[in-house]
Amino acid sequence: MSDPSSDRPAQRGPAHEALGVFLGDWRAEGRSYGEGAPRAKPATWKSTHTGRWHTGQFFLIQDERAVTGTAPFDTLSIIGWDAERSCYFARTFENHGFQRCYDVTVDGRVWTFSGATERARIVFSDDGATQTITWEWRPEEGWLPLCDRIATKVR
Repeated sequence: MSDPSSDRPAQRGPAHEALGVFLGDWRAEGRSYGEGAPRAKPATWKSTHTGRWHTGQFFLIQDERAVTGTAPFDTLSIIGWDAERSCYFARTFENHGFQRCYDVTVDGRVWTFSGATERARIVFSDDGATQTITWEWRPEEGWLPLCDRIATKVR
């Protein structure tokens, strides 16, 4: 479907192709942190997530199933390229009823997700088979660690 404000259909390009780094099945392990002093109450993080193209390969869908400590934490994300603004974006929806919007930037192998109250830095290994993921959140006193994990591509 074309943009209603334009008579030209959307064109897939290198910005869309770059999203392919998230494709595949991944397993992650790490730590999730509670409130209080940074990294004061770590809980084990274990998750699987799958990245796949939405029909047309303009948007990437990532479905994550995690357990932090003993609690489920599931997130569905849509990541894409906004041609009008010339930038990446992500929308996430999670099982606790929250949805988030992130502006996403890329610098080499580093993808940065920036939101109003959370931000993440995802560093891909040279071979693209590992993601080092660091999330932070911002209470009133400034940015604090939220979770750290390593994801390994399994397929």
